[in-house]
Amino acid sequence: MVVLVSSQCSSSCFYCPLSIERKEAKTSFANERPFSSISELLVEAVHMNAKGASMTGGDPLELHSFNKTLSYCKALKEHFSENFHIHAYTRGKDLNKSLLKEITPYLDEIRFHVLNIKKEIKTIQLAIQFEIDVGIEIPVIPTKGMSFYQEIIKKFETIIPKDNRFFFINLNELEISETNYRNILSHKLEVDEVRLSAVKNSSRLAMEIVEWATMNTKIPVHYCALATKDNVQLPNRLFRLAMNTKLPSDVVIEEGTDKGLLIRGIIKTVDYDLEEVKRYLVLDLDIPANLVHIDYEKQRLLTNAALLEEITQEIITKFPKAQVGMAEEYPSFDNLQTTFIPFN
Repeated sequence: MVVLVSSQCSSSCFYCPLSIERKEAKTSFANERPFSSISELLVEAVHMNAKGASMTGGDPLELHSFNKTLSYCKALKEHFSENFHIHAYTRGKDLNKSLLKEITPYLDEIRFHVLNIKKEIKTIQLAIQFEIDVGIEIPVIPTKGMSFYQEIIKKFETIIPKDNRFFFINLNELEISETNYRNILSHKLEVDEVRLSAVKNSSRLAMEIVEWATMNTKIPVHYCALATKDNVQLPNRLFRLAMNTKLPSDVVIEEGTDKGLLIRGIIKTVDYDLEEVKRYLVLDLDIPANLVHIDYEKQRLLTNAALLEEITQEIITKFPKAQVGMAEEYPSFDNLQTTFIPFN
């Protein structure tokens, strides 16, 4: 489960891809669910049968967000178990021994976003004193060059103790979003011609770094491409959520890049009473009642798409102003609709 604690951050990285909606939001988010109470956070975790959570931002370990992050981590560990894995991303700007002592009992791992390894190495060393896994996670910026990343890896290796904890480097392909696009171009970076959400040569440099690290360091150096996030991580998260929250009438896509999306039959109307439409489907058209669900928030009726297609003519004859069709939707809190195919 991805927990965006707050959008606040003091770093102002030019490549920050956070959306305008999230940057302006006043609440925290658990996946796509905005929440302001612990109970709402736990609902999302239960709905997706989460085995762990990442605390993100913004910077969840800066002072402005620290207490929230601490309360979320405590609640998740207490509700599930010590085996519920929690990691947090941070620049480490505000971290000190006192804060680390307070939060590390509820954290399994910290991932540092490093901008200047010489200045930030002391904070990383401080975190290493506690019984948690410690890593560095950074985007690969082609204009930085190989030497920038070699220095980070070498410096990190010098402070790693010889024990059984896990120390690592994660390299992320540099992402282009609607909020960082202009900044990306102003820093003499280019859009990848094939994958328009990625920066050109970020992937190539990342693979060169991994190859160099394989020969020159014992630190595990991982590379995460945007395709992995979009085509593997997100669909897997959606699938877990879908299997725990789907209606009896929903069909869940189980393979491919659309994995986890719900296929739904939809009757949308503001001209007719939804209870009346439901009664007609159940009593007159013999649709099982458990396959007919009223979504009052979006003023629509949900049912099985295949059944709905068969009875479309009867429905539009009875309710000519109704919109009838099939949709693909995220199983998330916002039920983002990706496709709608009208039947009438």
